[in-house]
Amino acid sequence: MPYLIYLHGFNSSENAHKASLLKQRCDALGLGESLIIPRLNWQPEKAIQQLEAIIESKLSLGVTLFGSSLGGFYATYLAHKYQVKSVVLNPAVGAPVLLEKHLGVQKNYHTGEEYHLTEQHIHQLTAYDVALTRPDLFWLMLQKGDETLDYQHALDYYLGVNTLLEEGGNHSFEGFERYLDQLICFAKLESN
Repeated sequence: MPYLIYLHGFNSSENAHKASLLKQRCDALGLGESLIIPRLNWQPEKAIQQLEAIIESKLSLGVTLFGSSLGGFYATYLAHKYQVKSVVLNPAVGAPVLLEKHLGVQKNYHTGEEYHLTEQHIHQLTAYDVALTRPDLFWLMLQKGDETLDYQHALDYYLGVNTLLEEGGNHSFEGFERYLDQLICFAKLESN
């Protein structure tokens, strides 16, 4: 049975809106057991270790990653490492530079957890900032109206990738529910 692993963004959680929509759709199709939505540790190194353990436990059965924002950054690294397919939605290209402006005390929007983002954490992120060498593994989903990230950075980085680019929208990707079935199909999920 193939698996789809959802990687949420910075200061988000397993209860993110897109994760909930995907879970509802998978449950409705009898695919709930094929979807894995972990709460990622806020420390990059620990988040990657969490994800590596999950991927390695399911790899022989088939794994597809779905990463949103910072989750897209992580998914890009992991897709290259394990040679698995990945959907990246409004991904945080150049995350180490992007997150430098967030150094200091942070609060997770969903969990309320407070923590201190330091230069050490930015350094950890740098280790996962890889060159794109396998464009065939990716499906890039972007909306030009992303108020958090410049979509052009993603277009430049993910050159040669199957790309869905929409006018308008926002960072959370307006109308994401329109693509749930395509995403499930991309991951080759199948009911028991």
